[in-house]
Parts: sequence; C-alpha cells; structure tokens
Amino acid sequence: MLYSVPLPGTASASETPAHRFPTARAGLTACAPPDITTVYGAFQYRLARDPERLTMGRRPVLQAGDAATPTKPRLGAYEWLTYREINEITRELGAGLAKMVRQGKEPGRVVIYAPTSREWTLCMLACYAQGLQVVTAYDTLGADGVLHAMNETGAQIVFAHASQLPLLLRVAPRMASVHSVVYYADACGASPEARDAASRLARTHAVATVDDARRVGRAWPRDAHVAHGSDVALVMYTSGSTGAPRGAVVAHGGLLAVCGAIEQLVPAAVDRDADRVLSYLPLAHVLAFFVETYCLYAGLAIGYGTPRTLADTGEASGLGDLRALRPAVMLGVPLVWAGLRSAILRQVAQRPRVVQWVFHAAVEAKAWLAARGLPAGLLDRVVFRKTRAATGGRLKFAITGGAQISGALHKFVSAAVCPLLQGYGLTEASGLVAVQLPGDATRGNVGAPMPCVEIKLIDAPGSNYFARDGCGEICLRGPTVFRGYLGEENCLEGDGWLRTGDVGRWVEGGRLAVVDRLRNLVKLANGEFVALEALEAAYAAAARVALVCVVADARMRRPCAIVSLDQDCPADPVDPDRVLALLLDAARAAGLPPQHMLAAVCIDPEPWTPENGMLTAASKLRRAAISQRNESRLMNVFKEMERRGERLCDKD
Repeated sequence: MLYSVPLPGTASASETPAHRFPTARAGLTACAPPDITTVYGAFQYRLARDPERLTMGRRPVLQAGDAATPTKPRLGAYEWLTYREINEITRELGAGLAKMVRQGKEPGRVVIYAPTSREWTLCMLACYAQGLQVVTAYDTLGADGVLHAMNETGAQIVFAHASQLPLLLRVAPRMASVHSVVYYADACGASPEARDAASRLARTHAVATVDDARRVGRAWPRDAHVAHGSDVALVMYTSGSTGAPRGAVVAHGGLLAVCGAIEQLVPAAVDRDADRVLSYLPLAHVLAFFVETYCLYAGLAIGYGTPRTLADTGEASGLGDLRALRPAVMLGVPLVWAGLRSAILRQVAQRPRVVQWVFHAAVEAKAWLAARGLPAGLLDRVVFRKTRAATGGRLKFAITGGAQISGALHKFVSAAVCPLLQGYGLTEASGLVAVQLPGDATRGNVGAPMPCVEIKLIDAPGSNYFARDGCGEICLRGPTVFRGYLGEENCLEGDGWLRTGDVGRWVEGGRLAVVDRLRNLVKLANGEFVALEALEAAYAAAARVALVCVVADARMRRPCAIVSLDQDCPADPVDPDRVLALLLDAARAAGLPPQHMLAAVCIDPEPWTPENGMLTAASKLRRAAISQRNESRLMNVFKEMERRGERLCDKD
C-alpha cells in the first residue's frame, strides 16, 4: 500500500519531492464535510443531526480523596449530556462571558486555566458561540507561566478551576488586562482556601462562578456570533521545553481541515453509535484539542478522566476511568505507555516462571503475526485477556504522540493491550501532521501524511542529513499551517512552507519516520552525531526505568545519561552499574551502534514530573532543569569518564 505519493517536478538538489496522501494528490483537504470551517460550526453540525446524542460524560465524586494519605477519590458511573443540553449551557455561558468583555477592546480573549474536564470544553464552546478567542494555559503552569499567557495576549477573562484561585490571587496585582475571573468546582465543592481566595480576589476583580455567568447570560441573551474559518480560534502556548513558551496563533479553518482529514481516514474503524473516547490528556495541548474537536463533529462520545484515576483503586466500587468508560480509542504519550507496561510487568512477575515465559513468548508471537496481517484472537483470549480487561476490554486502537516511542515499548503495548498507532503533530500545524492508519502494524514510523498537508524534506548539512538520502528537515505546507506566533507573524518561508526543526526520513511505502530534532543532535568527539530523543526512546525501554535524559557534547566519545527509575523501584539501594547494564541490554535489543552505547549513568532519586519542573506539561524532558538538579552527580560521572578516556578533560 502507498501511504504517500511524490508530486512530480517538486524535487531539487537540496529537497525531496513534496509528498501527499494518495487521495490528496489533486488537492489538500481544507475543511470538514460539508464545508464546516469553525469549531462551533462542527458542534452545530452534529447538534442539528443528533440533538439527543450523548457525549461529554463525567463521573460524580462519591467519596473525596484524602489529602493526608493521598488516596484516590471514589467515583461513580459516567453521567452524560446531550448535544441539546450542551447547546443550552454554552449559549447561556457564552452570552455571560460576552457581557463581561469590555466593548472596544478587541479581540475578546479568554484564558482557560483548568485541568481537562467537561467544564473546559463547555467554556471553549461558549467562547466560540460568541466569536471569542481561547488562550490555553496548562493547569500545571506556575505564576510566571500563566501571567505570561494572560498579559501577552491581552486577555480580559480567566476561566479557572477553584483550586487555581489562590495562585490567581497572588498574581492579581500583575494581571495587566484581566478584569474578570469565572471559576468552577468539582462535586466536592471549593476548598476553604479557594473560597477565601475568591472572596479576596473579588475586592479588585469581578469574580463569578459558572452558574453566575450563566445567569448573566440568561438575563442578557445574545444570538450566536460564530467566527469565520480564517478567524483565530486559539492562542495555544507551546509547552516550553527550552525558554519561555510562545503563543501559536491557530485559526478555526486549520483545526477543521485536520478534522476533515481524519474523517477521510478513520470512519471504517469506529462505530459512532457505540464507541467512546477517553479524554484525560491536557486540552491545553493540541493533541487532545483536535481529537476533542473531531469527536464533537463526528458524534463520538467523549468521557473525561484524569491521569490519577485511570486505573482501579482496588477498593469496593473503585473502578478506574478505563474500566468505567470502556473506551474504544485512547490517546497517550510514551510516558503513559511506559507506566502501563511497568504495571503489567509487575503483575506478570508475580506469576509462576512458566507463566512469565508464556507471556513474553506471546508478545513476540503476536508481533510476528501482526506484521504479516495474521489474526491473533487466540492469544488475546487466552494470554492477554486480563491485560486487555484492565483497560476496559474494548480498545480498538490507541494513538501515541508527543515524543518518540521505542520499538520495544510500541511492540509490547500493541501485543498486550491493543494496536498502538504512532502519530506526529505540531501546534503550528493545528494538530496532526502524519499518523499510522488502523491495520498498519509497522514500527519506527509515523505513517502517512494527513490529507490536509504536504511534506518535503530539505538538507540539514550541519547535522549531516541530506535530501539525496531521503532524509532532512521536515517542512510542511497546507491549510492547517498556522499564521505565526503572537507578535511573530512571519514564521513561514516565502512560498508558505513551515520549517519544523524536526528531522525526518522517507521509509517503505511513503511512510514518514521522525529521526530527531535538529537542536537535539549533538556531535561527539569522534565526529559521530547523536540524536538525543531517539536514544532516549530506545533506552526508556529498559526494565525498571521510567525516563532517560541522555547527555552528550563534543568532548565525549560516547554519551552518558541521567536516569529516573520507575516510581515503584526505590532509588537508594540501586546500583548504577546494574542500571547501566539494563540500559545497555535495551540498546543492544534496539540495534544501537557501539558509539551510541552509554558510557555511564547517574540516578536521580526523585521522579520527574511537570509539577517539579523536570517535565513540561506535555511530558517532555526539561534537559537544562534535569542537568542542573543533578549537577553534582553529573560531575562525578564526567570525572569517571575522563579517567577511562571516554571524555576529554574540561579546558580551563
């Protein structure tokens, strides 16, 4: 099967031909059928056809978690809204928000500073019902991050979860344009600290609950004021792995072009009437946002969860979100799949040795069968029945994105849980750029270009990648490509191409493989280039390892690494040499060359999370922060490498 076709006459000495999905050879997809070009228009399209269709389910809290012992809350069964009910809520809330926007200050922007939830999406739709623009801010952002988003965009309103109110109170004197705060609480209500913060914040700003804002909307009703496809939908801040985040200006039309492209690729793989999609990744990230937009358009039921409540609690009636929702589709980043693999392997390790052997042999057997398009139903029913049941038992496929995933982890999840499809996306391209199609069991690639973009690879001579070898920097063009960053409108080449900074390679069938990022390519002392993200994906497949931060520079003959272990594995008694041996086993299994084998490691005893600043909100490594926190450990590693001749001595 061909996954992309080159366009004749588009190649040059320094560029590969532009590739498109085969059905897009004559023209790129520019909207969702029939001619839907806005996010609210996508919602209205489904509302007009299925007003009583259920979606946007959430679970009531039956018993709150205990902050002292950090037990998980006990949640009830999913409760749903119809499209008709959503329309009523968003029209009222939208009118209320519009009433709060001061006239003459354009554009009207609302910062959503909240975790993924039903309320997040209701606020988004309410904004779009009145032509307001949404500014996204990860709920894990600290004071400086959310202030940057508010002040740079000139937003007038912040929509927040009650737990964010104490932080907003602290930064209130520095909020240059925000004059109103609208907040909501979960079924447990606002905490005493949140209520106190709301009261004190009300001395200087207009503060309202969602119910208050809806009452304003009922008192001052407004007709819908829907934007055009060319109008701005989002100012979406990148997660900021290096330096301050930048606000990507994304148009409605770009998001709906992605939806139209998905509509061409997946309908045969989903049942709109029965299948459910789990939403738990940050909606402030483009991956979750465009999937939610497509689900609203297509009528796929969205059920909300949280990373904390995905798995069962182990208590009576303590089903996790996965088993309570029983989704057909799930999104995740490699960190999620690595955690799932670790949990499965811990269970397998408690079984008799012969059962362990059968399990691992079955993983290999199923991968072999899948690569040849052969059925593996017997293995699913006998060997993987429990692992599939733990995720609800109905997963048809899952999609991984956000970072590279190792072949070993990809193979494991595809065998033990469900087919795992790798995708590649960018905020700057309104979401999805390329994805593996259902039924594609290959690994090490991100599949076909979406029908809404064309892709070419250009020379990156400083990193030794050349188009003549079918490799180079990935460049995109099409209706999904953004209009620029806030305050930086000229980000595209003269003919409309976006240079992504990612390195790609064309592989069998016209699939795209993402090799690394240009800024993460490092030349070693022997002249060999090291792709940091690719190495980290390979090494993260090692047993007992959660994340790996590879460290390399021009003084090293081989790289070293800082390692974060599985949280269920205590760090103090672990021998770094033993961890290094496990990592090297993973490297050999991945076929890494000798010069890419780690020379040494150090172990960070604390987990890496967005909350402690070691990861971005999108679960990407913050290399500088990790290296700084482990500076003394790295210095000891460097000294040992210099003693063995693996690293040149530092110059004075």
